[in-house]
Amino acid sequence: MKYQILIVDDEPPARKLLIDYVSKVGMLELAGVCSNGEEAMVFLKEKPVDILLLDIRMPLMTGMDLLDELVEKPLTIFVTAYEEYAVKGYELDVIDYLMKPVSFERFRKAIDKAVEYLSVQVATEVKREILDYFFIKTDTRIVKFLFEEIQAIEAQREYIKIITPTRKVMSLVSLTSIANALPGEFVRIHRSFIINMRHIDEVQSNEVLIGEELYPISRNYREDFFKKLGDRKLL
Repeated sequence: MKYQILIVDDEPPARKLLIDYVSKVGMLELAGVCSNGEEAMVFLKEKPVDILLLDIRMPLMTGMDLLDELVEKPLTIFVTAYEEYAVKGYELDVIDYLMKPVSFERFRKAIDKAVEYLSVQVATEVKREILDYFFIKTDTRIVKFLFEEIQAIEAQREYIKIITPTRKVMSLVSLTSIANALPGEFVRIHRSFIINMRHIDEVQSNEVLIGEELYPISRNYREDFFKKLGDRKLL
């Protein structure tokens, strides 16, 4: 199996190096090369990819802006000369963070990490059709959750908080990772929130009420949320 990869970088030498690295990895197929975020946005609407190699500081639209705008995000590896963006990368659920100049060995390590994640995602797609629960590791325990009991999941930097009517549990997992283990009744409504539609009590303009908590619906996820909500409306 070959994974489709898109390179987005405004520097020709960086693009050339990454193209060369991609050509050396048999499991990768270069889907395209873009020089800025706006060009990448147009490309991804027409042709989704598995992995995104993304620079951060670019004209017109930065890499951060691109990820903020995308509803369906490819698995992303930041490639940048600026290490101060590392924390922000965790918030955007990137799989790895490469510092320029990038060695092939470090590039290959990031790709292997991405491919391992994608392989697990495929396996999870099969398993979640059968299982009604999952286990997640905390600092000191491995905790079982039934899908039906989860009200919401909140991203807190590199951690997530799983919220049920009786408990809140933190785990060192990205929101994107947990999203790929969840069945269809879960929907992302914000960069920091996934909610279980079975627990919705009310939808109030740009917020969802679950129990006593209000969760914001962001502009980037609004269309997808209301489409799924519409599919479940009786009248």
